[in-house]
Amino acid sequence: MKNTQANFRFCIDDGAPIATLEAVLAIVRRLDLDLRSLRSHAIPAGLEVQLRLAAADEDGLTLCRMRLNNVVGVLAVRVLPVAAKEPVAQAYAYSAIPPYNSAHQHRQESV
Repeated sequence: MKNTQANFRFCIDDGAPIATLEAVLAIVRRLDLDLRSLRSHAIPAGLEVQLRLAAADEDGLTLCRMRLNNVVGVLAVRVLPVAAKEPVAQAYAYSAIPPYNSAHQHRQESV
């Protein structure tokens, strides 16, 4: 079970942001890390990315950070503190919302 988590935050140069992000995700996949979340937004210098990763041990996350620092176009990888676990009630808040397809099918059947 992958219990060790880390949050990485870095900027991607505006030269080729999609190709650089693909290289970042390839590193995560090759190291067999769990991608818990990925957030990105545009900034004047390119793209700011926040990754939340999980691994079986700390070594995988350290190696990932070292490899990310070597990717051309990735600027200064910073490690952010990991937030505390969410309460169980909030974790299942969206379970009652049906997927888009079932709601769409229900709407089609009623017409």
